[in-house]
Amino acid sequence: MMKATFRVILFLGVFLGFLSQPCLALRSIGIITREIAKAEGMEVRISGTGEQVWVELEFKPEGRFKDFHQVELEIGEGENIVVAYAALKETRMKDGRILVRFLTVRAELEKITLCVVAGLDAGDDVRLKDFVERQK
Repeated sequence: MMKATFRVILFLGVFLGFLSQPCLALRSIGIITREIAKAEGMEVRISGTGEQVWVELEFKPEGRFKDFHQVELEIGEGENIVVAYAALKETRMKDGRILVRFLTVRAELEKITLCVVAGLDAGDDVRLKDFVERQK
């Protein structure tokens, strides 16, 4: 009887422990187009004159980004994922804006997506291929 009671308590403890952990498997993802970026005050800048370019993403943590958590880098084409998740370090500007930047090879811009995560269950994808043409 004592062993059965102990097993039930152990099972319930482990089960409830799993339930209390946040789950990031389900996330609502939106797409940031040029028009949405402009309306939200988000800037995507690509600069450099050679093979290597700096990519900068700057925005104010308000509106859809008010619960800003982090910016994640993803690299891949369709099912071929090279980097599925890399959190980028942000810099908070004096005016409250957030800036993330990184250096990459120009040829890879078409494969890079930045996900702006707001809260634990929502993110907005900034596909650099949607911003490259205008930035030549």
